[in-house]
Amino acid sequence: MRALHHARHRQHAFTLIELLIALAIFAIMAVMSYRTLDTLFQTRTQLNAEASKLRDVSLLFARLDDDFASLLDRRVRTADNLLDDALRLTALLPGANDATLVFTRGGFAGSSGETAAPQRIGYRLREGKLELLIWPSLDAAPRTAPQAHVALSDIRDARWRALDRAGNWQNVWRTTPVGDATRPGAYPLALELTLTLAGGEEYRRVFALRERSADAPGL
Repeated sequence: MRALHHARHRQHAFTLIELLIALAIFAIMAVMSYRTLDTLFQTRTQLNAEASKLRDVSLLFARLDDDFASLLDRRVRTADNLLDDALRLTALLPGANDATLVFTRGGFAGSSGETAAPQRIGYRLREGKLELLIWPSLDAAPRTAPQAHVALSDIRDARWRALDRAGNWQNVWRTTPVGDATRPGAYPLALELTLTLAGGEEYRRVFALRERSADAPGL
């Protein structure tokens, strides 16, 4: 009877080797589960980062759409008392108080529906950031400097081009005084912005500009 009880006990007990094998299997399954979860978390983080980039770029393009829809044919005087174009695009690196693309636009409409005063604004790439410059007034007083605001961060490159009426893209554009026939039309047909983010992603957007009459008074 005692021998039979001992035999049944051996049938229901685990040996040390069986326990080690079971623990090894559980460890392998745990590692595989951790790697799967880690991959899922990394993928989610990457997707959130990509979605954030797309959102920020889309907001910038929406801002530019509004800017270019509100262009004004208004020349201004700079802090150095020089007459500047209504819209100017330069291929040179901008100075501390200048921008690659600078123009005059109508003021933003407030919550009451009233339109604010016209603005002189510009965009430039500086230290990996696309900056929006806003001047306090159209005609600047001496030593007046614009306020710089970050429009988009983590930018490797930002290139502007202007489309002329012959269908050619230009890296430089200057609107001209009324009566100057050197350029047919003060504004380009379109402006193009190509953004290269720090991660290498490239976004390109073409902004069509509305036709404007050439009889507005130059200042």
